[in-house]
Amino acid sequence: MRRVFTIVVVICAMAPARAQNRNAPRPQPAPAIDVVATLKDAANALGMLRQANRMDAINTMELWGAGTSYALGQQYHADGPWPPFKTEWHATLSYAESAMRVDMARNNPDGPGPIQGGGFLPLAAPQTLITVVAGKYAWNESEIGAGLVPGKGAATTAFGTTQDRQVLLWTLPHGAIKAAMAAGSKAVATIEGGVTMVTFPLPGELSGLTARMTLDDKKRPVKVETRIDNPVLGDMVNETSFSDYALLDEVQTDVYVPGHVVQKQGGFPVLDIKITRTDTNNPYEIFPIPDAVMRAFAAPPAAPKVDITKIGDGVYYLAGESHHSVAVEFRNYVALVECPLGDARADAVIAAVKRNIPRKPIRYVVNTHHHFDHSGGLRACVAEGATILTQAENKPYYEKVWAMPHTISPDRLAKMPRPRKPLIEPVITRRVLSDGRQSLEIYQMEGSNHDASMLFAYVPKAKVLIEADAYTPGAANAPPTPPTKETRVLNDNLQRLKLDVQQIAPIHGRLVTIQEFRRAVGANSTN
Repeated sequence: MRRVFTIVVVICAMAPARAQNRNAPRPQPAPAIDVVATLKDAANALGMLRQANRMDAINTMELWGAGTSYALGQQYHADGPWPPFKTEWHATLSYAESAMRVDMARNNPDGPGPIQGGGFLPLAAPQTLITVVAGKYAWNESEIGAGLVPGKGAATTAFGTTQDRQVLLWTLPHGAIKAAMAAGSKAVATIEGGVTMVTFPLPGELSGLTARMTLDDKKRPVKVETRIDNPVLGDMVNETSFSDYALLDEVQTDVYVPGHVVQKQGGFPVLDIKITRTDTNNPYEIFPIPDAVMRAFAAPPAAPKVDITKIGDGVYYLAGESHHSVAVEFRNYVALVECPLGDARADAVIAAVKRNIPRKPIRYVVNTHHHFDHSGGLRACVAEGATILTQAENKPYYEKVWAMPHTISPDRLAKMPRPRKPLIEPVITRRVLSDGRQSLEIYQMEGSNHDASMLFAYVPKAKVLIEADAYTPGAANAPPTPPTKETRVLNDNLQRLKLDVQQIAPIHGRLVTIQEFRRAVGANSTN
């Protein structure tokens, strides 16, 4: 009886709680307000509306400033911020053409201590970058106007960057207001916690993306958030924030511009600029598209190229245009060193391995380091069923970021009908794969300022070293250049481990002999 009584008491005690839960008030959606009036107030606050009919008079704009830019996905520690560059910044915008040119002069950051992280840091000399987007076309210029007439500089097509460049254009304050106005009934204004918010679809090449703009008590934009696709971070948050609004035109036009712009991606800044001067009324800003760029975008996308060279017994060099991989054949499986960039490259490499080493699964994939260009294809390898071998610091990072949603542009892993949990095995200082006939030795790189969790690999039977970013050989006939610190660090590690290397298979560059490496590093000692 005691047990029955206890059950009855518990059930009776639970009943009122359930009733209370059913009767509890549900969260109410934020109240909507007049979006047209809200956006007119915001445009007025920035001085965008002119003449008796209050038309938007902002079509082009120039901004000059200085501060810091950052290399997304090139962080020193896996969960750390993107590495910085000291930056002079000049942006030219045309909202009518959906176009933007950014001219940046970058240099090494100030401050004590070593410069750490990727993105070609430390720079050997100041660097100028000119990036352009116009509609769907994106390209880089060696000088402003390059590629338009013979002999005037070079215009290099920049596939895969259109969305990122358009996002900055349409999340700056004037662009965000314009995009929200153009959205018409698809834009919604609400009051949330006493703060005015406007949600709206982004235009043109950003179709399908939604932005959320926060206004301050003067109706000026202080933040615009959206999400864009990233191979590693999935639906990555892009947040652009503004402060210190002022009249910065040399010829006063009563157009207010933020004196401070900070753009974050993946939770860390990619741009932090103090605006010092503007021109909001220059009608002569144009963005002609070079013919070569138009032809390149019109051509069908080329399939990723994988050139295969056998460089030892059971060792295959899988070369691409910028990033390479190495497959090592064992008795019952294959180990793949590096699966870079993204799904397209990863799938091409996996297919090449299957063609050349049939009926053997890719059991392991060695990830040299966490930089996004070297880890962007790992999710495809997880979908393939491979176990990822990476330095121990990276394991919790990959577990975290690979759990993030990939809904904007679902990749192979996201499309699987059943979620597959990544199999990640950490490498601390050394790991050896062996079947008695073939072996692959994996080591942590000591002393690197490029990446805190760098690995390299060695195949003893073939005497082949596999490394990424420590040594990138130039063209065969190129004049020698001074060795970088990372090249010297690699040499120090080879001497420390006394590895008998005869050939180097770099993830960037070309196959070289150990003698060429020694000449490059200026070392006469054996490894």
